[in-house]
Amino acid sequence: MEIFLKIAPRAYDRLRSYVPADSPAHEAIEKATRIDHAVEGVVFAGYSIPCNEQQLRIIFESAKQCCPEIIPDVERALMHARSA
Repeated sequence: MEIFLKIAPRAYDRLRSYVPADSPAHEAIEKATRIDHAVEGVVFAGYSIPCNEQQLRIIFESAKQCCPEIIPDVERALMHARSA
């Protein structure tokens, strides 16, 4: 199942530099697409990372070290994947 994790540019940059190039999660991070959209006047700029559950779990563990502010986003994505 493909899961999409949406994160801010700063977190994306930190995650991208933290996760080793030989990690399965790094492949997902490299496939991320830049997103910019507005909802009711609020602009969101960030990245959408397409990944599977294994890659998302690696991202979760990495986020604990390099960008803990995205942990709630990763947890939501994991819960969504489990309920699908």
